Amino acid sequence: MTSCHKVADGDHVIDIYVTTDVHGAYFSKYYLDDSIKPNSLSKVSAVLKSARENNPDLILIDNGDNLQGDNSAFYFNYVDTLGPHIFARMANYMGYDATVVGNHDIEAGHEVYDRIRPQYNMPMLGANALHYDGPDAGKPYFDEYTIVEKSGLKVAIIGTTNPKVTNWITESLYSGIEFKANGDVLQALVDRVRKEHRPDFVIVATHSGSGEEDVDGFENDALFMAKTLSGVDMVIGGHDHRPLAASYTGKAIPTGYVNPGPRCHNLGHARFILSYKGGKRVKDSVAVELLPLENVKPDPEFDSEFEADYQAVKDFTTKKICSVSKAFSMADALEGPSAYMKLLADVELATCGADIAFVAPLTSHGAIREGDLVYNDLARLYPFENKLYTISMTGAQIKSYLEYSYEKWITREGPAYCYDSAIGLKYKVYKRRPFGSRVEIESMEDGSPFEPEGRYTVAVTSYRAMGGDGLLESGAGLDTSKPSSYIVNKYDDIRDLLYDYLTQVGTLEAEANDNWKFIE
Repeated sequence: MTSCHKVADGDHVIDIYVTTDVHGAYFSKYYLDDSIKPNSLSKVSAVLKSARENNPDLILIDNGDNLQGDNSAFYFNYVDTLGPHIFARMANYMGYDATVVGNHDIEAGHEVYDRIRPQYNMPMLGANALHYDGPDAGKPYFDEYTIVEKSGLKVAIIGTTNPKVTNWITESLYSGIEFKANGDVLQALVDRVRKEHRPDFVIVATHSGSGEEDVDGFENDALFMAKTLSGVDMVIGGHDHRPLAASYTGKAIPTGYVNPGPRCHNLGHARFILSYKGGKRVKDSVAVELLPLENVKPDPEFDSEFEADYQAVKDFTTKKICSVSKAFSMADALEGPSAYMKLLADVELATCGADIAFVAPLTSHGAIREGDLVYNDLARLYPFENKLYTISMTGAQIKSYLEYSYEKWITREGPAYCYDSAIGLKYKVYKRRPFGSRVEIESMEDGSPFEPEGRYTVAVTSYRAMGGDGLLESGAGLDTSKPSSYIVNKYDDIRDLLYDYLTQVGTLEAEANDNWKFIE
């Protein structure tokens, strides 16, 4: 279908506002003391209300990962499942034109994203997520694009998710869906949308990291798309939490780029001024910026609208789970054995009875105070919706895995959640030795021999079991494209296991493990 749409002569202003990786930063207040947070959707709402006074036709897009990362998301994902989801209600209130499905939105599971999708007053975009079987095989599982009329222009918004999601989560969470790379779908889709709808302006929102503009990456290729896609005016990135604003003016169509970064610390904004004469676009300009929200006051009307929801999450969040015998820091885990790592390993081993547990500091800041531990602390101790798996590994693979992990750890390559240590073994790590010879395993923790040729059951997160951060593949040499070849068992969500464990112990004796140490 083609269009007879003709643009009026003169200047047309396109204002695009972008959030990405909101990760549950919905409410303006902290649950424990009601103090104002520096980042929230409430602050985004305040900026948008002011912006709409100048341009009521502005475009508002969310670029994914909005259903995970905070107790509020967890509560409306899995606790209050009867009413409309809080993010759907907030997005509708704020007037979003589209949202993209992120990898952590897929991680929430079919029961969450399938439930929330019809609650939106906007499409949920994911053009590269396809049905892989049944009568709809090869067809998009989510919407590919949407067409909106803004400032007298026809605007196409195309969205894709991160194709590497299958490396991070268990297949049951995305059953029936396969994911294609951006390079396999985007240019053809842009060309098709332009042919069928003849839009005046095209936006591509991809839940992909910025990456490098000259590198066609698989996980992080948004900048590459901005530089190389033809027929596109604006590309939106996300996923890697890397705030960035840029523009490519040397192309046939100047292309803006923005990745506002995570959790509403910034709002992305792009302004295009398109000049038309005789129904044709004769000149254009683009300006892209990041709008910091730290000093913005929350929107009081937004807060009032969702106050009852905030109170429900607050009541859930401040519920006592157990007592803590003495305070401990999560940052201690970066320096060696810690109470934080021992707690996570104890939960895993108590659940599955594995020989060894691999654990990493999922957060490298903050502390747990002495006294009452409440549900809010669980989100700080375990901020992700990972499940517990057990896998089968040889002693030699375990040794290689640890060598790879400590190479990242000692050189501080990547985030802290890449740095796995092991509980169940006695070993030393020599910092000054070269890669491959740092780890000396003395025995199992109970004193029994550790055999390189032996086979052991190892507790890991579902993220790690599916190949997350490359430790299993690049480290241990396992083929993560065939997880069934090494996965032994699957268990519940680790945060739920943590809750059950702490409820049963009553008082947490916060002691560091002493089964391994760094040698300078």
